[in-house]
This record gives sequence, C-alpha cells and structure tokens, in this order.
Amino acid sequence: MPTPDKPVHSFPFAPSVLGTLGVEMEWLTVDETHGGQIPAAPAVFASIGKNPRIKPELFTSTVEINTAIHTATADCMRELGQHYHHVRDILSRQHAALLASGTHPHSRWRDQQITDDPRYKRLAERLQRMARRFNIFGIHVHIGMPDGNTCILAMNRLLPVMPVFLALSANSPFWQGEDTGLAASRIKVFEGLSQGGMPFYFNDWPDFEHCAGRLLATGSIDSVRDIWWEMRPHPDFGTLEIRIGDMPLHYSDAAAYIAYVRAEAMAAAQGAAMARVHPSLIRENRWRACRYGMDATIIAPENEAMVPLLDWLRGRLEHLARQGADNEDLAIVAARIPHWHRHGGGAQMQRRLYRRNGDFSSLVRQMREKDGWNDD
Repeated sequence: MPTPDKPVHSFPFAPSVLGTLGVEMEWLTVDETHGGQIPAAPAVFASIGKNPRIKPELFTSTVEINTAIHTATADCMRELGQHYHHVRDILSRQHAALLASGTHPHSRWRDQQITDDPRYKRLAERLQRMARRFNIFGIHVHIGMPDGNTCILAMNRLLPVMPVFLALSANSPFWQGEDTGLAASRIKVFEGLSQGGMPFYFNDWPDFEHCAGRLLATGSIDSVRDIWWEMRPHPDFGTLEIRIGDMPLHYSDAAAYIAYVRAEAMAAAQGAAMARVHPSLIRENRWRACRYGMDATIIAPENEAMVPLLDWLRGRLEHLARQGADNEDLAIVAARIPHWHRHGGGAQMQRRLYRRNGDFSSLVRQMREKDGWNDD
C-alpha cells in the first residue's frame, strides 16, 4: 500500500513562465443554410494536413483551434482570429461554417459521428452513453506556472471565483431543440462523469500526485488528460488549465473572458489569498452561474454578501490591480462590462434572437452573423 509521503505515481511539472498564455476553442461545424451540425471537420483536416493549431475533437462536427504560447491576451486573440479565418475559408467551399456556442441549439447528440481516432474510440467504449452525449463545446485557458506547488496554490485560490468564469462565458441555453431554462446547460453534461465537476482543495503538489496517481493505478484514468475537472493542473505543459467556460458567442466576449481568467490566475499565484471558502458556497454560486449567467446574484466569497455578479466583478478588478494582474487584461475586461450590463452575454443573446421568430435555423444564422469573428 502507498504511504502518505510516497505518491503511487510521479507527475513531473514542466516549469513555465508565470502568466504565459495558451487557449483552446472548440467550434461546431454547421450547414450554412439550415444551421444543423454536419460532419465537416474531416474535410478541414484533409485540406490542411497535420496542424498543431487546428485539431480534431471527439465528433466529426467539431474543430478545435488552439494557440501557441503568448504573453498577452491581444496577441492570443490575433492568432485565434487568423486560424478562424483559415478554417472558415475551407469550410465555405463545402457550404459549411463555424458556430460559437456551448451547445448546438437544436442538433441531437445521437446523430453525431465519433472521430476515427484510437483515443476517442477508447473513451466511447469506457464512457458509453456519456461519451455520446459530449456534444458540448468550451474554451480552455492555460496559464503558465513556474512549478507544481505554485500551480496548486493558484488552483486553490481560484476555486471561489470559478463560478464567475462560468457566468461570464454562459452560452448554452438550448439543448436538442429545447430551452433548458439555464444559461449554461453544457456544464450539466460533464457532471455525469466520475472525474467531472469542480476540483478539490489540495495541500501541495505531492497531494495532487497522490490523487492522480491513485486514479491511474486503479485504472480509473489512462493519463492526467482523463481528469476532466473544470480546472486542472497540466504538468506536461506546465500550466493551470481553466476548463469551466462555455464557448463564448462573441469575439469580444472571448477576449474579455481570457483576459479575466489570466488576471485572476496571475493574482492567485502572486497575491494575498482570501480565506478558504467552503465548497458548499462555491457549489451554490456555481449553480447560480449555471442558472442565470451574468444575471446571477452571487454570494460574495470574501464576506458572504449578496451581490449582482457584474457589480462584484467591477469591484474585483480594483482588487486584482493591486495583486499582480496585468493592467492590459484588466482594461479589456473593464471595457466589456458596460456591454454586458446592457445586453448580457451569449445565453441572453441566443434567447433574444430565438424569440424574434421561434426558428432555430434563423437563430444559428444570426448567431454566426453577430459573433464578431469576421470583424477582426
């Protein structure tokens, strides 16, 4: 039996420069006319060949776009825009397009084709129906950490603000042609996994190694990549990966989300911590973010006052400025808050567009027209 001071498996943490940034975005491929999901991704990969920045995902109706390592959110967004335009142009030749959403508004998970890849086939065999239901799309933000202990310190400190990340990205109100009543229904699909949901508080890097090593030794996972927590260390990259976010609808929403995640992560790794918040409070705020998105009233983790989320965020930016966050990131977030106050985020926009005529094909077309990615 392993002893407490001897992990069952070692996970060396590859050091990174604090605050370096990489982003992964999961895009749906849809028919230009009717807006339904179509298996258009293989044609993209046939055209571009192997490309580390444009990759397949679980379903053939998904394209993952990711970035190289950056030191500024603006540079990261420019690269994402370049890859987006490349993929968009390839898809247009087959009358397909890219859609930014945490879920497809009306297409069904049962109709999606699994990508011909050994890892995805293993996942489908292990997870069965749960894997088939993974017709969900998110944004993953990697923040460089200098060592494993700093990564765990930052992860612990970020747990109380994870619900805010979810609320700002919430963009999955519809699921298989029905209004779920939620702003972020995508996250409820992940809850069906044994390794889904929120991460845990850890004492230090060896404590995390014990946890991950136990899962590996018992056959619960094949690698750390099979830990699908909403935030996790990525020892191979030397990053803390924040995975809770829905795929944002608009280019400017994505930029503000990435900037805010980076600001919080840099402050968490360098600044003073708030008192540890009980998981029950975090779970309640996570539910409020899932249900109401940016319209949520949250329980402020620092004093348990009831505060509208966007008001809390505005005050939070002042705190982050004193705790080591990048001022350019804070400016990007601050510039988007007035828009969010007036119009809300992706979930609110999807519902407004759908109410105009109650037609999902029209909704998808208007989402594509209003996503801002073709403006940059």
